[in-house]
Amino acid sequence: MMNYRLLPAVLIAVLPLAVMAPPAMPQQAFADVHVHFNWDQKEIISAEEIVARLKRANIAFSVVTATPSELALELKRAGGDLVVPFFSPYTHELGKQDWYLSERTLQLAEAGLRKGDYRGIGEVHFMAGFRPKTDNSVFVRLLTLARRYAVPVLIHIDAGNERHIVDICRRHPAVKFIFAHAGGSLHASHIRRVVDQCANVMIEFSARDPWRYGGLTGDDDLLLPEWRRLVLDYPDRFLVGTDPVWKVTRTQTWDQADEGWDYFEQLLAYHRNWIADLPPTVQRKLSYDNARRFLGIE
Repeated sequence: MMNYRLLPAVLIAVLPLAVMAPPAMPQQAFADVHVHFNWDQKEIISAEEIVARLKRANIAFSVVTATPSELALELKRAGGDLVVPFFSPYTHELGKQDWYLSERTLQLAEAGLRKGDYRGIGEVHFMAGFRPKTDNSVFVRLLTLARRYAVPVLIHIDAGNERHIVDICRRHPAVKFIFAHAGGSLHASHIRRVVDQCANVMIEFSARDPWRYGGLTGDDDLLLPEWRRLVLDYPDRFLVGTDPVWKVTRTQTWDQADEGWDYFEQLLAYHRNWIADLPPTVQRKLSYDNARRFLGIE
């Protein structure tokens, strides 16, 4: 089985991209449920260039969130049905810092959902022990909008266990959630409890690659036994995305452009690799069918 593990991030920063390019291979259609088009990516890559990369990789459709949120609509205009835009509460460049304090977040969300511009809400980030809390009024009212317009919420929670996502899913059973990054650093045992207790939560595997959160695959880049058992036990509950952002992996200031799209192909190859080791019916579900069904895409 081909190993698509990247070089350490410190070396990546100084090596030409050609060194890292994965070998060419036939590509099956793939639904990428976690990509971004942020202001600090737009500085170095255009919407048209992103669409070209998605097409080359045979991406059937991609869930796009953006900072500011309107950039997801710009990508939608360039990519058409290739792009499934979500409303991000980060409505300006520094929106991650104050979104939960502003009524304007809710006004823009409702306007976009009402017009049908957006097919979901998120990515919304929480870190245990820091503001905002998950019972924040703006977030709770975003969930009300998600229920009213029947759209899913992409939620990112960095915490030491599954308690926070389970609490949210139980308090809002009529809202559909996508749990980003399979909980970040959580183990398969934590995610099994989420799947068991939260019928309204789908788990996605973006950023569980070896260069960011990790913990999903072994040295052979195939699922660790506990993750494999979980996926095979619940093949209908998992989604996959690439999350092509890169600054989180390097010593870099946050005012610099994010070259994450330069690594999109490598991230996608990593996920295609471990998925290819699963039974064919499960491969199809994780690569495409689950996302199509969950998002209601014909």
